[in-house]
Amino acid sequence: MVQAHAVDGKANAAVRNELAKVFGLRARDFTIVLGEHGRDKQISVSRHSIEVRDRREKLIAVGRGRFEKE
Repeated sequence: MVQAHAVDGKANAAVRNELAKVFGLRARDFTIVLGEHGRDKQISVSRHSIEVRDRREKLIAVGRGRFEKE
């Protein structure tokens, strides 16, 4: 969860930094395509690889399992 304030792009930078940590990439590998000024965002990954795809699928599965239990 990103808790940075939406001032001077700090929240967007925090989103890219968090994604970089999760996927083991650089923050600059992520681009906010839609939602730069809103809460919901669409992100593009410049170095899309099989490893990134597999990691994304695992995170989605974990998230679904967590929400189904609640």
